[in-house]
Amino acid sequence: MDTVAQIEQSILRLPPAECVRLAEWLSGLMQTPRRVAEPAKAYAAVQDFPLTLEEYLEYEEQSRVRHEYLAGEIFAMNGVTKEHNRIAGRTYLALANHLKGGPCEVFMSDVKVKLQVNRDNYVYYPDVMVVCGRDLQEDRYAADPKLIVEVLSTSTDGVDRHEKRVNYRWIAALEEYVVVAQERVEATIFRRAEEWRPVILESLEALLELRSIDLRLPLVRIYQA
Repeated sequence: MDTVAQIEQSILRLPPAECVRLAEWLSGLMQTPRRVAEPAKAYAAVQDFPLTLEEYLEYEEQSRVRHEYLAGEIFAMNGVTKEHNRIAGRTYLALANHLKGGPCEVFMSDVKVKLQVNRDNYVYYPDVMVVCGRDLQEDRYAADPKLIVEVLSTSTDGVDRHEKRVNYRWIAALEEYVVVAQERVEATIFRRAEEWRPVILESLEALLELRSIDLRLPLVRIYQA
């Protein structure tokens, strides 16, 4: 497709649900700034862009800085605050204790998740994710998490609320996506079974119901030691 008219005709042929997904993606794209934390010239050891998925994975194994991979481009990740780390850590421990001895595993932010949006590959580092029956042939990333939790930061708020919220839906196994605020008590859960409509919790007494793993988690366990 080379013209706007051709693109418009293709969009008009999409099912209604896909039109909604496209509209959300475009809205998020407009609100989310480019996330690269350093100029492209800093990637002196990387081959010319775009990178293939395999080139990215090989580069990432040798890099001191973690990068997320978006359809051929890589984006350096910023460091996190102590509070971000505390919230993610408490969430991980709560899920790990609940899942202990079962068929599911919980992973923290050093484990990647790979997904495909149309023909493009994306790789992110979720703060916390739960994987059940993961592919034992691939140890560099997960491809089928049931649950993903992201802790919001100032630098990632737009990315987590918009870009990732839309892209994560392409993971067929994903049942729930949760974003947890860092500077206030707020957790928002999106469920596939409810057409990804947001459910917002804003008190320490509220229960975060994670139906994908059969857990009701009081927010106070996430926000207070």
